[in-house]
Amino acid sequence: MIIVRFAQIRNFFCAIKPYMVVLSLFGRASVQYRLWLSRQRIAALKKLAQWPINYLMDLVSKLIGSASGNRNTKHSEGAESMADGAIDTLSSVIRIMGDESFPLEKDIDPAVFPAMCTEFACHVENGAGVPSFDIPPSPDGTRQWGRVRRFFADRRHAEKSFVIERLQDYRGIVDDLVSGLRDIGLRDQSTECSVRESLSTMQDVVSTGILPRIKETLALTVLQVNETFAEQKREYEQQLQELNTRMSSLRQDLVAAREEMKRDSLTDAYNRGAFDSAIAQSLNMHFILQQPVTLVMVDIDNFKNINDSCGHSAGDEVLRAIGDCLARSFIRKSDFIARYGGDEFAAILTDTAAVHADKLIQRFLQYAREIKIPYASNDVTVACSAGFTEISADDTVESLINRADQALYKAKSEGRNRCAFVAAEDTE
Repeated sequence: MIIVRFAQIRNFFCAIKPYMVVLSLFGRASVQYRLWLSRQRIAALKKLAQWPINYLMDLVSKLIGSASGNRNTKHSEGAESMADGAIDTLSSVIRIMGDESFPLEKDIDPAVFPAMCTEFACHVENGAGVPSFDIPPSPDGTRQWGRVRRFFADRRHAEKSFVIERLQDYRGIVDDLVSGLRDIGLRDQSTECSVRESLSTMQDVVSTGILPRIKETLALTVLQVNETFAEQKREYEQQLQELNTRMSSLRQDLVAAREEMKRDSLTDAYNRGAFDSAIAQSLNMHFILQQPVTLVMVDIDNFKNINDSCGHSAGDEVLRAIGDCLARSFIRKSDFIARYGGDEFAAILTDTAAVHADKLIQRFLQYAREIKIPYASNDVTVACSAGFTEISADDTVESLINRADQALYKAKSEGRNRCAFVAAEDTE
């Protein structure tokens, strides 16, 4: 039994022996394949490790450089656009600084500084020369930014100093005026006491009935009163003279301030708002300086007929021509010309008495008669009526304008194309 079983086991192993051999060979092949694959991987890694580092760096540089180049190009274009905008803005600021500037004491000609600003604006834009500062033009467009900054800073510093000085001057004048009024009140009290004392002494002497003594005391009293009032008058005149001197130095400031007021776009004369401010200032200046001021009101005769027969364009041309005639007639820098409204104009003649204003008005009326209307027949002519009056101590803005209007109505009622005068006494 045992022998039979052993024989069977032997036969079984003999039968599967070929399969075992095949499996063994397959196992060996599998191991060898895995070893070969491992060797190939190691070789590949070694080969990859042996690639030139410079090649990889060049590749990275090319990739980064390409992206960086795109970014730099965009950045360069943006920076260039930003620089152009900054230059244009700076140039505009300099031009505006010149156009909106006000004259300083050192400015001999008010037009010089705006011209300098124009030169520096061109220099900022394209490197052009600045002849007023001996800056030659740059062939390659190089700008002298240091000179530009210095020019701007110096002007702003000068304007600041000018404004501060003028504010101090105005405050000083107000302080002097208040102090003067207070001193006048104190001196009036002192004068009143002195006069009363003299009259009291005179009364005592009269009560004695001694004629020689009365005569002597009367003569002495009259002398003392005269001296008291004479001294008071001298002090008043001295104070007014000092105030007049200080105000005269500031008159140019008022003239410059007028230049900042708005003008009428059609005639280039000042507008109604500017006139209202100027007439109030003229009253104040007259009160302080006691200088004559003449107000002239001008109206175009039959202006409606010109508009109806020739058209509104011709009417506009006539208004412009009248503004030009007024500017040629009243040529002083202190003369103020405004379009009062519609076809009516006004002129404020500072430091001009009515007797002298009459000749200037007659000259204006002659200029107006010579105006030629475009595209109109010779039958259509231009003429103006004018009324004028001289300021008085008791005038207000309303009373002064009303009196000038009365003079204008007087000229029209007398036949138009002429001037008429109404004095302050004629309206009382």
